[in-house]
Amino acid sequence: MILAVAQALVLVVGSVVLLRLQRGQDRTLAVTFLLFAATVVTNVDPLYRWLDPLLGGQNVVTVLSDCLMVAGTSTLLWGVAKAVGAARPWLRTTIVVACVVVVVVVDGAFVALDRPATTTTFMLVAGDQPAAAVYSIAQTAYLGTALAATAVICVLHLREARTAADRLGLWFIVLGGVLGVVRMVVVVVMDLAHVAGRLDVTHALSLPYDVTTPGAVLCTASGMLLLVIGHQVARRRTSRRLDAALAALEPLHERIGTDNAYPESTDAATRVSRLIVEINDGARRARRPLDPDDRAVLAAAESALDDAAGTA
Repeated sequence: MILAVAQALVLVVGSVVLLRLQRGQDRTLAVTFLLFAATVVTNVDPLYRWLDPLLGGQNVVTVLSDCLMVAGTSTLLWGVAKAVGAARPWLRTTIVVACVVVVVVVDGAFVALDRPATTTTFMLVAGDQPAAAVYSIAQTAYLGTALAATAVICVLHLREARTAADRLGLWFIVLGGVLGVVRMVVVVVMDLAHVAGRLDVTHALSLPYDVTTPGAVLCTASGMLLLVIGHQVARRRTSRRLDAALAALEPLHERIGTDNAYPESTDAATRVSRLIVEINDGARRARRPLDPDDRAVLAAAESALDDAAGTA
């Protein structure tokens, strides 16, 4: 229970941090953190024993928390894909369809179960039923596959990481994916062994299960947090570069730039881009080349714009 409480605290704090860091931005990863946190919090033993009887005392909290984890893993895959620039419409459609199918299968298997009274060891008590194996394997296979897909996306985009936090975050998610796949294999074997009456196999695999389950969650959660922190660091660095570019361009613009009567803008990247255009227009109209110092100022400003485009 201590480990469950520790996980819950980490995820709740992480959710608050992400919601604050991603204020005004896409919050897919923050939503993922919240879903993971809800899953872990509802499975803390004292809370579970208090909450489940309020819902009928048939372990409804178990299926609710498992469905939240399925949803959280889905938003994780989509959120990481967006964070590294790998989001595609077909991927979103696949994730949504797969998530819905898994939730339907899980709920159907749960309804078909001969459900025990409230227990914090649901699969140990009900795991000898074939429907319980379907219930567990369906969600576990999806979680493992989704985490593996997330890890593959991260590996393919490691070279594009812009900060140390980005790189470390991607590697943490890769590790979480590996642990998720190992957990998937372990759980499938445990479920099938339980139905077959081979409790010795189930007991033998309990340690790998106890290690890979929190390991996958914590590594993945840490990776998400580091990705967001990395993006914030990159944005602040880009903002500083754009401000420096504006400060360097304005004297040059006053000296040789034209006035193209652009509408007012408070966006630093837009202002830098317009100043560059107006300076180049002014140089062409004056029919004289820019000196090396002026060209260096423009090159630095264009580099800052490229950096801004990469962190957008």
